[in-house]
Amino acid sequence: MHAQLDGQVVIVTGASSGIGAALARVCSVRGARVVLAARRADRLAEVAALCEGEPDCVPCDVTRAEDRRCLVDAVLSRHGRIDVLVNNAGIALYGSLEETTEAGLRHMFEVNFFAVFLMAQAVLPAMRNVGGGTIVNVASTGGLLAHTTAVSAYLAAKHAVVGMSRGLLRDLDGTGISVQVVCPHLTDTDFFEVGIGAARMSEAVQAVRGKMDTPEEVAEGIANQIGAGPFVVFPTQRSEAAYTRLKERS
Repeated sequence: MHAQLDGQVVIVTGASSGIGAALARVCSVRGARVVLAARRADRLAEVAALCEGEPDCVPCDVTRAEDRRCLVDAVLSRHGRIDVLVNNAGIALYGSLEETTEAGLRHMFEVNFFAVFLMAQAVLPAMRNVGGGTIVNVASTGGLLAHTTAVSAYLAAKHAVVGMSRGLLRDLDGTGISVQVVCPHLTDTDFFEVGIGAARMSEAVQAVRGKMDTPEEVAEGIANQIGAGPFVVFPTQRSEAAYTRLKERS
């Protein structure tokens, strides 16, 4: 059932916490050679200790060109190939359009869109060389529709990820390289505490925490479908149901 990940070299960005950390663990249990990438080396080591096998930890700020290059070089040097890239690193930005600062907007887009685009660009030569691979971009139900208020900037970035993924899927037709975009809904991680403007959303977040997916549930759903699922991946029944419900209201 899970043979599609056995022996695969899988890079997970944003692997120091939340969905990324859970996905690294799940992929390692399924036999993948996992490469954990994030800025915090100490947190990467903690996650790696919970993984099966011998995962690699590569401290990496995905918004930095040198860090992206070093990550790809390190993986190719050790493993000789890259089978799966999971672009998971991301941050939130809360606030109305009037409240959003240019600095916050640019930083959020650097992490949530430009790094996704440029990491895909960085791994493509290696995947083309072997005629295969999978690029998985983690977006959100908010990349498909407006799922809540006061997040217009965040929605714009996630819509951009979905649009870029659609274009890349078409560009790579016939190459053996697949593209998928993951659209979780609400997931119970520290994502809601560390985003730009997070304090203003704390009361609303606490009110719905009991209705959120766990990162482990989301990670299992992603791992089940990497390279084998549809283009748009809803990792849980709850995320798909939320999208269906919101779409009907829009």
